[in-house]
Amino acid sequence: MSKYDVNFKRLALLLLPTFLRRPLMASLTYAAVTPLNYIHTRFLEFRKDAAYRLNHNGQVCYLRAVLNDTFDPELRRITVTDTAQNVGILLVFRRDEDRAILVPRRNSESVVLVNRRGFGGTSGYDFVVNIPLALRGIDDARLTAVVNTYKLASKRFAISYY
Repeated sequence: MSKYDVNFKRLALLLLPTFLRRPLMASLTYAAVTPLNYIHTRFLEFRKDAAYRLNHNGQVCYLRAVLNDTFDPELRRITVTDTAQNVGILLVFRRDEDRAILVPRRNSESVVLVNRRGFGGTSGYDFVVNIPLALRGIDDARLTAVVNTYKLASKRFAISYY
């Protein structure tokens, strides 16, 4: 039992004198305690969220866990890879989409058109967040905000859909 587990309805009823413990008075007491119960529930949710944020830091395993908890809780397909592991893979930053895309290998079926207009350079990232194409519809701004919250301040990242 936690010190934060408080049943305010029961507490209010127990604090009533015994001669006032009638159905009408109990209903009035419950009505008076309902806003307090709502505030207490919001406090418990805030406490749970704060504990979650404090327990997860900038480590790769925790970042991957946070991303999967937020965007893909059932299948957990989102991965985070270091760019040193991606030797031979070329990331090209596309300015008009404000996102880096993965240039496929020669043997793959997908084609990426690379020309001078619309591209701002290659790589320069510390890690890559790999998201499956099935999750393509998620909000990129929210995804970037979650990654920025948990990553180290000096690290740069790219979002790649595979």
